Amino acid sequence: MRVLVVEDEPGARGALAELLVELGHEARVAGTVAEAIPQLADCDACLTDLQLPDGEGLDVVRAARELPSPRDVVVLTGHGSVRTAVDAMKAGAFDFLMKPLRAAQLATVLELLASSKDAEAHASAPLGAESRLGLLVGSSPSMKEVFRIVSRIARSDAPVMITGESGTGKEVTASSVHLLSRRRERAFVGVNCGALSPNLVESELFGHERGAFTGADKRRVGYFELARGGTLFLDEVTEMAPELQVKLLRVLESRTFRRVGGNDELDVDVRLVASSNRDLHEAVRTGVLREDLYYRLNVLPIALPPLRDRREDLGELCRHLLGLIDEREGNGMKSIEAGAMEELARHDWPGNVRELRNVLHRAYVLSDPPQISCEAVRLTLAGAKAPQRGGAVGVPQVEPVAGASGVAGASGAAAGASGTEDRELVPVYVGDSLEDAEKRLIAATLRATKGNKRLASETLKVSLKTVYNKIKDYGLEG
Repeated sequence: MRVLVVEDEPGARGALAELLVELGHEARVAGTVAEAIPQLADCDACLTDLQLPDGEGLDVVRAARELPSPRDVVVLTGHGSVRTAVDAMKAGAFDFLMKPLRAAQLATVLELLASSKDAEAHASAPLGAESRLGLLVGSSPSMKEVFRIVSRIARSDAPVMITGESGTGKEVTASSVHLLSRRRERAFVGVNCGALSPNLVESELFGHERGAFTGADKRRVGYFELARGGTLFLDEVTEMAPELQVKLLRVLESRTFRRVGGNDELDVDVRLVASSNRDLHEAVRTGVLREDLYYRLNVLPIALPPLRDRREDLGELCRHLLGLIDEREGNGMKSIEAGAMEELARHDWPGNVRELRNVLHRAYVLSDPPQISCEAVRLTLAGAKAPQRGGAVGVPQVEPVAGASGVAGASGAAAGASGTEDRELVPVYVGDSLEDAEKRLIAATLRATKGNKRLASETLKVSLKTVYNKIKDYGLEG
């Protein structure tokens, strides 16, 4: 490749040019924005410093993206300029590298640059119908915008942050980014950040050597190594413990890590995609998420719309999900009665697409071929909602009990507050299944704790892992 180096310091400029030649590329040089811009069209890629005498690296990035055939630009930055580097990524830069540069890091980025055109062609090619991209389904305006963003950022290797309510499909979106990227032939590894064991977290992420600690009887490969060459998905990253955030930030800055008990420095060769159902600015303000980690992860943001804001996708989502359910169940039901669709259209879908999938699966099991029946959908939706007083006829009603163990007590946002006046009452009636009662209690506790799963586990007096398992089982989060 012909690579343009834009660096005002002569020594650094010459060293970078020599390194490019050693790596098998043709190097061209410029010391200012004015010298760089006329050369961009004759190069395949560009490496630019952020601080230049007559402007900044952002000017080079914008000029490269405005060419009839845009060129990829990698920005070089010191530790104090990470926010500016993030701005460059949002302006269209391919990636950014921290100074001082390591030859292995530069070689990896150049390899990715060389294959970027192939990945772009793959990402822009239609995958099936126009209403689908990767694993995503929808034709509403909001989903078309998501498709546009995903198609564009898939070619990059920069970190992605996916935000959205529980159940909107954050992991599906992360998988689609991976599927459309140049890393699609390698592993996609998902990590539930809130469920990582505090005592073994370093071992789980980075692996360990034999004898590193009691019980380490053999070498273990961590998530970063499992995802090498592919994509590492940090699900609900805002649930990550503060001490782990520090360790993760250190790895992202150095792009290297060591196994626990090991001495070898291993290069980080993963595409990082993170997700959260929280307001990220509020998470930073309250100290839940470190500000420096926020800027590291939120380089390429994707905001997913809730299902209630894209109801026009409901029919297509139902057909898609029903096809997947029928593959597993094999009863040959691939359609829904018109009355059942009307019932589904009237529902508010607080659990979004995950709730829709669970409702369809249960209604599928309750229906007789050849279609999912209206009655099965109606019964399923009724079970998904908390019953109102004066509800089911012929079922004796019992007054809800606040704070009773295993029945209906869920504390307010200030868990453990005295009295019951600030507690949400969760109704439980004779005739309700234990599963439905438990689901309502967990959902109410998550509302009261504003989605804080760690606080919810303390309130319910169960382990954090149990909370995550129940959330998955009941479709309370995606």
